[in-house]
Amino acid sequence: MAYRCDHCGKGRQTGNAVSHAKNRVKRFFHPNLQKLRVLKGSLVTRVKFCTRCIKRLRKDGRIGAYRLVTLAAPKETIDQALKAVLPEKKNETKEEVTPKVPALDISAIVGKKI
Repeated sequence: MAYRCDHCGKGRQTGNAVSHAKNRVKRFFHPNLQKLRVLKGSLVTRVKFCTRCIKRLRKDGRIGAYRLVTLAAPKETIDQALKAVLPEKKNETKEEVTPKVPALDISAIVGKKI
């Protein structure tokens, strides 16, 4: 597994493990990488992000070319997210018609004539 964040490029670093007696042994520090499903363009892809990038992605909703898709979401939810994110062409010639609600008959509810 490549220890590298797909967005910021943070990778593994080297250092020393220091004992109480000040003995030094080489060791590696790995970033906390998580696998996510995100939108890249109009495609849902799997990427590896470090936790700092995930935090930024959740706060802003997008990072660079990546957009947030609900984590571990079923396919139906991803399709709904795609519809919400991708622009749809609206037909401007159609007018939205709101159905008229009939007036409330209070005498029928209360039982008394006013």
